[in-house]
Amino acid sequence: MTFLAKGAALFAAAAALATPVEAACWSDAAYRAAQVRELDTMLMVEALRCRRAAPDFVSDYNAFVQHSRPALVRVNDELRQHFAATVGAARALDAYDRYVTTVANRYGAGVSGLGCDDMRNILRAAAGAKGALPALVELAQAADMQPALPGARCNGPDTPLAIASRR
Repeated sequence: MTFLAKGAALFAAAAALATPVEAACWSDAAYRAAQVRELDTMLMVEALRCRRAAPDFVSDYNAFVQHSRPALVRVNDELRQHFAATVGAARALDAYDRYVTTVANRYGAGVSGLGCDDMRNILRAAAGAKGALPALVELAQAADMQPALPGARCNGPDTPLAIASRR
């Protein structure tokens, strides 16, 4: 093998390793964490958007966060672990921050078809979960939280294995 061919092979191998690993698949636990994070972020952004129409929305949201803190910390830890496993520990926090910022930006203009009263109802349901992570996951799924993930789900409904099992 010539020096040039060896160099090309080495470059190809390095390029394959350097491919963004953020696109690695999302486990069920990481996906559920992303759903709850999506729900929490949507409520946070909506609390700020609706603060004039519903002055106590922000304080109600803050009370929800206080009561749900252990569950929300677990969600964030799960997401950070996902990014650490996919991009490495050194880049995990930046990947997590980019992800969370992207989620918040998606809700900046509101949620199509939902107003402040609708968001208050979702916030009440979230507060009704009393900080229980399984209840927050259930609410996020009922609210149809579909996170825009960098990468596909490992075991999602549209993975090749799931599609094949329906045949």
